[in-house]
Amino acid sequence: MEKSKFETFSVYKFSIDYPSVCRVEFNPKSRRETGDAVFHFPDKEKVFVSWGDLEKAKKRFPSIEEQAEHGIKTVGKSSSIKGTERIKKDIIKVNSHNAVYNHVRLNQAAPGLFGGGKPTPHDAYSVHLQCDDSSRYFVIYTLLSSHAPEDFGDLMNAMVDSFKCH
Repeated sequence: MEKSKFETFSVYKFSIDYPSVCRVEFNPKSRRETGDAVFHFPDKEKVFVSWGDLEKAKKRFPSIEEQAEHGIKTVGKSSSIKGTERIKKDIIKVNSHNAVYNHVRLNQAAPGLFGGGKPTPHDAYSVHLQCDDSSRYFVIYTLLSSHAPEDFGDLMNAMVDSFKCH
């Protein structure tokens, strides 16, 4: 997507570019230390940005890799998820920090009383990073519907590439 079709969301000294077609929802309970925002796409897909206190995160998770793994395991434990498959894991650079990138396929149980149908696959993308400069960790993620455009992962990557945490 070309740069002119993006706008910049900026709050608490961090920013991310998002497609102009999005509706932005900022959690009113968000604070500098912890919070989240959601970018709603017209086709019902969403990209989330969450942040929290870095010191608290480091007490629970000695490394960003462990924090990212915990996030995947938590989603996989949902009662509607009947299996996960890692498609890709990588260490990428985001605003000068090493960040953990994951692409995971989740198999969601068929709806209904007994869920007897074939599970529906959903792709999930996440990027976890820790920023000592701002004393926060950040997670940028999406859980796509089965109707998501095939290039949505590329769009999310463009948003991640624009992310500035300090």
